[in-house]
Amino acid sequence: MGKPRMILSLTSIPQCDSLLPACSNCAKGDLDCKFRDEALQKDIPRNYIQSLNNRIQELSSELALHSHRLPNDFLHTDPTGTTSAAIASSNPQLVHPLHVSVRDVGPDLYLNLSFASRITGTTFGALLLPGRIPDALDAAADDVDSMPNISHGLNRSLLTPKIVRFLLGRYDSCIRPQYDVLETDILNHDGAGFKKLPDPQKFKVLMACAIAAACESYKRPDWKPLAQVCRDWANELVTPIISTPDGDALSATLLLLIYELADSTRGNAWELLDLARRTCLQLGWHRTLRISHFGAASLESGGTAETNSSSPSKLGMISALQDIEKDLQTVFNRPTMLIASKLLDTSDKEALFQVFLQLSDQLYGGGQIFESSGCPFVGEVATLMDLAESVGNQHAIILESWLLFLPVCVNHKQCIHCFQEADEHGTKGMRSLRRKVIDAASQLILRVHRAATAKDDFIPPILASSRALVSGCAIVTSISKRWISSQFHTKDLNKCTDILSMFAPHWPGGHRYLQVWRTIVELLDFEPAQMT
Repeated sequence: MGKPRMILSLTSIPQCDSLLPACSNCAKGDLDCKFRDEALQKDIPRNYIQSLNNRIQELSSELALHSHRLPNDFLHTDPTGTTSAAIASSNPQLVHPLHVSVRDVGPDLYLNLSFASRITGTTFGALLLPGRIPDALDAAADDVDSMPNISHGLNRSLLTPKIVRFLLGRYDSCIRPQYDVLETDILNHDGAGFKKLPDPQKFKVLMACAIAAACESYKRPDWKPLAQVCRDWANELVTPIISTPDGDALSATLLLLIYELADSTRGNAWELLDLARRTCLQLGWHRTLRISHFGAASLESGGTAETNSSSPSKLGMISALQDIEKDLQTVFNRPTMLIASKLLDTSDKEALFQVFLQLSDQLYGGGQIFESSGCPFVGEVATLMDLAESVGNQHAIILESWLLFLPVCVNHKQCIHCFQEADEHGTKGMRSLRRKVIDAASQLILRVHRAATAKDDFIPPILASSRALVSGCAIVTSISKRWISSQFHTKDLNKCTDILSMFAPHWPGGHRYLQVWRTIVELLDFEPAQMT
C-alpha cells in the first residue's frame, strides 16, 4: 500500500527527482537521497520524511479508530433505564460490525470509516434495540481468512490453443471495454505457439487468460484453478518486464492490478497501484498527457521524444489507472496519490467524481455536516446537491453520491430549511431527499446485478460487494424508519443477497460482507429465501 509522499517541484533533471519515492538519479550514482529544505536551510534525508509520514499515518489511523462514536439512534434508553451503549460495552460484537474493513496481507491497514462502514453503522443503529443481540456477527470471523486455494493438480498443458482463443475472446468482450491496456494483436492471437512468443508478449497473453478465467469463475468455479495456473506462470516472467520503467512495464503492472481486482485473494492491490503510480511518474506521463472530453490525447510542449509518441495504448493505460484508483477510493475512502492532482482530466467522469469527493468532505470531513447534525439544504452541500440532481442518475458515481446522504437523513431532524409536508411532492425538503436516496439505492442494486449476471460485462467483486451492501443497507434503513414499505423492495433485498453470495468467495472481505448483510436482514425480521 502506498504511503503519503511530499511532492516538490523539479528544478533540473540531473538533480534529485523529488516526485519519485526513491530517486533513480541518486540510486544510479550510489548517493544518499536528499533534498534541500529552503525553510530549514539544510539538506533533509528522504528516509526521514518517509518515517515521519509513516508515523503520521499510524497516529491518524489510531485517532480514526478511537474517535468513532456510535450513531445517535443507537444511544437510546429502554424502559428499564439501560442504554444501548451500555449493552454494546458489555457485548463488543455489537460495535465491531460498524467497522467493516478489508483484510490486508501486508503490514499496513488503512483505518478510517469507509463508505460501507459508515452506511452499515447507520443501519445497525436504526435496527438494534435493547436486548436484540445478533449472535451471528462473529460467525464469519474465520470465514474471512478461509479463502480457498484451488489447485487440483492442474498443469500448463491444459492451456491449449482452443482455451487460449476462448479466454482472449472473453477478455476482449468483458475487460477491454473498461480497461483498454492491451494491444489488439495480443487479443487476436490464435493461441498456437504462444509459448514461443517473446516473454513480454507471452506475459500479456497469460495475464489476459488469467483475468478472463477469473471472471468466468464467478459463474463456473471450475475456471478458478486455470486462472491461478495462468497467473503463476505469468509471475515467472514479470520481474525483468517491470524492472525497466517503460510502457510495457506499466501495461504489465496494470494487468496484474486488473487481475487483483478480478481475484483479490493475493491482497496485492495497494502495492500494485503504488507501483503503477511510480512507473507513470518515471515515464513523465503525469506531466504531459491531457485527457479531453472527447477521449483524445494531446501533449504539452517540451515533452521528450518518447512522451510525444502518443498512442491509444498510452491513453488506455492512463485511463485504466485513473478508473481503478477512483473505484478503490470510493470503496475505502483513501486519499488519491497521483491521478487527480497530476493529470489534467477534464472528462465528464472526473467532474462527477469530484462531486462525490466534495459531498463526502462536506458531509463527513471538513464540512462536519453529519457531526454537527447540520442541514444539508444550506451552504455548499445544497449547491452540490443541485449539481448532482441536474446530472441525472445514469452514472453509478452519482447514485453513490446520493447514498452519502443516508446517515444525514437519519441523524438530522427536519428544520426550517428542509421541512416538507407529506403531500408536498414538488418541493425540496427532507422527504424528497429520502426518496432520492431510496431511488438511488434501488437503481444501483439493479445496475450491479445486471453487470454481475451479464454474459459480456465485468465488475470487480470488491466493487460489486461494496455497492450491493451500501444500497441494501439504505433500503433496510428506509424500511426500518418507515419511510417505505417493505413489499415494494423485496426484490432489491433478494438481489443484494445474490450479489454478495456470488462474490463472497472471490475476495478476502467477501464472507464478512455477506454475513453482515444476512445479520441485517435477520434483524429486519425477513428471510431472504421466503421473499418473493
